[in-house]
Amino acid sequence: MTGGARILTNMLGRFRGLRVPVGSQWRGQTLIRIDIVKERIMKTADSGRNRLTRTAAKQVPHRSHERFYAARADVKRACEDLIHLLRMSTAHQVVVTDFMTAVMRVEHDLHALAPDEPKVTSAVREMGKEVQHLQVAQTWVAAADRVLDRLGTRASHGQRDALLEARERVMWCVRAQHWDGELTSTTTQLQALVQEAEATAARVAS
Repeated sequence: MTGGARILTNMLGRFRGLRVPVGSQWRGQTLIRIDIVKERIMKTADSGRNRLTRTAAKQVPHRSHERFYAARADVKRACEDLIHLLRMSTAHQVVVTDFMTAVMRVEHDLHALAPDEPKVTSAVREMGKEVQHLQVAQTWVAAADRVLDRLGTRASHGQRDALLEARERVMWCVRAQHWDGELTSTTTQLQALVQEAEATAARVAS
C-alpha cells in the first residue's frame, strides 16, 4: 500500500466511526468533506509520483550521457568559433597568443571530462559560459588596439593610459583563468573606455 493510499484509508476510517443522523444537513457536509479530503490526498499522491518519475528520468544513464555530449559539442563549437576570430583578429600577436592559450586550456579540460562524473553536464555548461566571456573580452581588446592605433598621437595621455590599463586588467584575467564575473566586469569597463575613445576619434577625423 502506498503512502497516499494509507493516509486515505486512515482518514476514511475516522469518518466511518462517526454516527450521523439520516437526512441531516451535517451528514451532507461530512460526505462533501470526505470527498474533498480524498481528492486532495490523491492529488498529493499523484504529484509525489510525478516528481519521483521526473527525478528518475533525469538520472537515466543514457539520457544524462546525451545531455553531456550535447553540451560538450556546444562548447567545442564555441571554441572553434573563437579560434577562427583570433586568427582573423587585428589585435597584437601577444594578445592573440594569450587568448589562444586560454581556448586550448578549455579544450584540454573539456576532453578530460567523462560522462559518468557527478554533475559533469553542469560543469560543461559553465565552461561554455567561460568561452562566451572570452569571446566578448577578445572583441573589446581588439577594439582597444584599433582605436589606439587610429588615434595615434592625437589621444591624450590620460585617455591612452586609461585604455592601456583597462586592457591590461582584461588580459590579466585571461592569463589568470579568471573567466567568470571578474573578466566580465573588467571587459565592461574596457568597453566603456573604447566607446569613448571611438567617439573622440570620430570628432578628430571630422
